[in-house]
Amino acid sequence: MKHVFAIKNSVVIFIFAIILSACSQKSEKSVAHIAFEQGDLVFRKGTGVKSRAVFHADSSGVYSHVGIVVWKDSVFQVVHTTLGEREKGEEIDRIKIESISTFWRKDRAKYGAVYRLKNNGLGEKAAQEALRLLAEGVPFDHDYELEDSTKMYCTELVWYAYLQAGQDISFGKRSEMNVPLYSGI
Repeated sequence: MKHVFAIKNSVVIFIFAIILSACSQKSEKSVAHIAFEQGDLVFRKGTGVKSRAVFHADSSGVYSHVGIVVWKDSVFQVVHTTLGEREKGEEIDRIKIESISTFWRKDRAKYGAVYRLKNNGLGEKAAQEALRLLAEGVPFDHDYELEDSTKMYCTELVWYAYLQAGQDISFGKRSEMNVPLYSGI
């Protein structure tokens, strides 16, 4: 059932452009030729209703979703959290890990990009924090409350991982917005 709701308490959500301003672009083309590093930020413009809702709320954005690259099981993967991409048998949305090619699968992404923070000595620490949050099974934050780290949405996950590593990648800049979403996904 569709429901449109306003985010509680004028919730603060990062503008993707703020994060992007702290980064240098690596590639928007083939994954096979990208020299990934832990802590790289991977973005995508999604294909579904949720992505359109993000663009409706922030028309200046280029991407609708973000994750963080980690090294696990001898391969680079993406840790992220999103609505409605549950693993089989999962009853709630939570932080998850998947291959980069799955993250950018055609049914999920129109296009994507990889960004690396300049002088990113903290990438490995941020990636380890993302893996810790994954292991904890942190659920998706359907209320988009930045002040509560017991639940997280995608940009909050990336921001929090870097904050715990020692860098506020938002540089204190935030934007208030209302995001219409599907309820009960």
